[in-house]
Amino acid sequence: MKHSNTKGFVRLIIAVMLCFLGACKKELSTESAKIKPPVRTYIVTARADKKGTNSNSAGSAVLRGNYDEETKVLSYSIDYIDIEPQVMTLRYGSKGSVGTFVRELYNIQNGKLSVVRGGFELTPLQERNFLKGLWFVTVNTATMSPEISGVLTYKQQ
Repeated sequence: MKHSNTKGFVRLIIAVMLCFLGACKKELSTESAKIKPPVRTYIVTARADKKGTNSNSAGSAVLRGNYDEETKVLSYSIDYIDIEPQVMTLRYGSKGSVGTFVRELYNIQNGKLSVVRGGFELTPLQERNFLKGLWFVTVNTATMSPEISGVLTYKQQ
């Protein structure tokens, strides 16, 4: 009988010790464990010309802008010469492809402008494709679609 009392007492001691050890577990805060990457801003440029489309166009366009990772906003301005654009769009895809439509930047129905300006917020998928260098700008005219195009490049500020 004494042996069974000792077994029960040892089991009780082990159970109490396990409870104490379980209660003393140190919890790691997920906020303190995560290190936030630095927020970057980029200078964005694109030169659209006949090389992007293998056309014989004399026109060219230059897109200049900024992208901020914190706000996810891409702001831009486009200057063009020797071309009468009907529509300007942003697209993404591999080089030489038609690409997937991202956003319309200019439409002649909105009124003829010499400099196109604007900005918009990128979705996570758009941001990923933009930072992979897959975006390009296309300029369509009444005679050719697209007449000129150029790849967007970016440089960290």
